Order: sequence, then C-alpha cells, then structure tokens
Amino acid sequence: MATAQTIVDRAARLVGGVASGVSVTAAEGADGLIALNAMIESWQTDKLFVYALTDTAFNTVSNDGSYTVGPAGNFALTPRPHKIEECFIRVSGEDIPVRLVESNEWFAIQDKTATAEYPDVAYYEPSLTTGTLLVYPVPTAINGLHIVTWTVISSLASLATSIAMPPGYERALAFNLAIEWAAPEFGHPASRDVIKIAQDSMAAIKRANHRSIMNYSPMGQVFATPRANIITGDA
Repeated sequence: MATAQTIVDRAARLVGGVASGVSVTAAEGADGLIALNAMIESWQTDKLFVYALTDTAFNTVSNDGSYTVGPAGNFALTPRPHKIEECFIRVSGEDIPVRLVESNEWFAIQDKTATAEYPDVAYYEPSLTTGTLLVYPVPTAINGLHIVTWTVISSLASLATSIAMPPGYERALAFNLAIEWAAPEFGHPASRDVIKIAQDSMAAIKRANHRSIMNYSPMGQVFATPRANIITGDA
C-alpha cells in the first residue's frame, strides 16, 4: 500500500528532481502533499474516477424531513459526497425509489411540511463541510432511508498516511503529480514519456470506471423491433 510520501518522491524522481532512492526535503514534501491533495480533490468531482458506489442507510425520524450527510452527519460519509447517485427507502424488506430532484423542482414545492408514511422525492444540497438531504413528504414512519454515493480516493492527512487504491491509481497519481507539481517545483520539464504515461494511466482508470447507461421505456415492449438472427434466418 502506497503512502503520500512514496507518491510524492516518485513524482519528483520522474522529472529528475531527486536521485533514485532519495526523498524530497520536508519543505518540498509539504508542498507535494498540498498539490497531491488538490489533485485528488479535483478527481473526486469527476464520475469517471469513481471506482465503486456505496449504499449507506439511516433510519428516518418521524416528522423529520432533513438529514445531514458527511463525516459527522446522519449519513456518516468521508469525504462528504459531491453527489447522491440514487435514493430509496426500504419498507418491510421492499425497496421503494425516492426520486432525486434538482433545486428548481424542490423549491417549487409549496408545502414542504406535508407528511406521508414515506417520502416520494429528495433533494441534496452538498454544502461544506456537511451536506443536507431533504425529503418530501416528511415521513411519519421509521424506515431505512438509503443513499447511493460515489466511492472515491480520499485526501491524505500527512506524508506518512497510507492510501488504499484500486489497480492503476498509484501509477496515475505519481505520473500526473510529476506534471502538475514536480516539474514546476524543481524547474525540470516532464519528458514526453512521462506525459504520455500520465495521459494513458488516467485514460485507463476512466475506461475501467465507465458504466454503461441503460435506457428503459414503459412502451419498450410495444414498439421494440426484434433483431434479425443471421443463424436462423429470422427477421
């Protein structure tokens, strides 16, 4: 498992900032950590860097339509999710979708105090440092409210902090940090090979994380045209 130190050192070596087997100075390491975390945080906003989806649940509270999302929230997630991908409520073992809406549709709801056994819609405001999930109608029953959020690599507290990453991320972090931080830090331009590997490693991650979007229509079976079968000759 890599640490921030190993990634920063490798980035510096890739541009000739330090020799093989040598670590950066404490001051350089501190600058490198800042740059590494800034780069990681920018990746957290891009869905193609999301390597998994996480289902987190919190029981609704009777007559409460507001729930916090973040490190110390009702949904205790670190980092605070940039976006909620899906939302549903589990009632007696059955999952019932809760439709996520944008701000214009949420604020168009006139009576947000209306109640029902469980909510139909939800709106997420990703404020810092804790987001807020608002649901409507306000639930009167206690059921499991589930949110599906992006799973991303987290920022690093110190150079000694270890980071668990899927395959390919360590290479991409080191080579892209070499371009973004080490090259300007040490005044050594990144070589074409380093630039090429940085681009290729980032593209590989995005390909691995790509999820196909399936479109469904309630009229699909009525208007669907069957595909021809070249083996049987059926049209």
